[in-house]
Amino acid sequence: MKFIYATDVHGEQEIYERILEYAMDKGIKHVVFGGDICCSDFLNIYITTQREFLEKYLIPLFQVYRKKGLEIFIMMGNDDFAINMDLLKKAEEKDILKVLHLNVHRFGKFFITGYSFISPTPFLMKDWEKPEEEIAKDLEFLSQKSDPKKTVYVFHVPPKNTKLDILYTGEHAGSEAVRKFIEKVQPLLSLHGHIHESPDMSGSWKERIGKTLCINPGNARPVLVDLENLEEGIKYITLL
Repeated sequence: MKFIYATDVHGEQEIYERILEYAMDKGIKHVVFGGDICCSDFLNIYITTQREFLEKYLIPLFQVYRKKGLEIFIMMGNDDFAINMDLLKKAEEKDILKVLHLNVHRFGKFFITGYSFISPTPFLMKDWEKPEEEIAKDLEFLSQKSDPKKTVYVFHVPPKNTKLDILYTGEHAGSEAVRKFIEKVQPLLSLHGHIHESPDMSGSWKERIGKTLCINPGNARPVLVDLENLEEGIKYITLL
């Protein structure tokens, strides 16, 4: 069971197109996008701009590749306006994509689910922020919807105090609740994003918490994942 994972693409159209084309070229049938899917630079942080991006570009693009047999799983992140979730839900109803946030989907012989909320930040956008105690409650609920040992969890925020949550300042900015959840239920695999620079700051984009392999590849840096071979079957891919 192989798939491509990318996060924090932030509306980069060329990256989306290269990822989808790479998947088709290599015969990979599943692609997962882990949050911060829309354009979010200082000139484009508007609800209407993001809505237009989803409605006129991203969803039509996904529709083209869905017709070619590609299955796309996606969720929002803290830089995406939650009010535009209706567009993703409508696209899901049309079998164009599958929404990950708080939903569990079959993933070959496994399951996949997602969680968009992050712990509080100094940023202005608050649609996808929650206190740690509320995140913990949500994750407890989510853990009851499938067997964690057979489930891929896509968390936009990385676990606290790891190689996956280090800011340019050297501070750790991940979630305590996410880390405790992983420690407790030991899922099959956890995928993360949000902290773009962490792989460069720590020198690593993978870390184990107990038996669980956790990954934060950095922004718009896709990885190929083989669920049947998690020890050696995960690598960055080069988009031509």
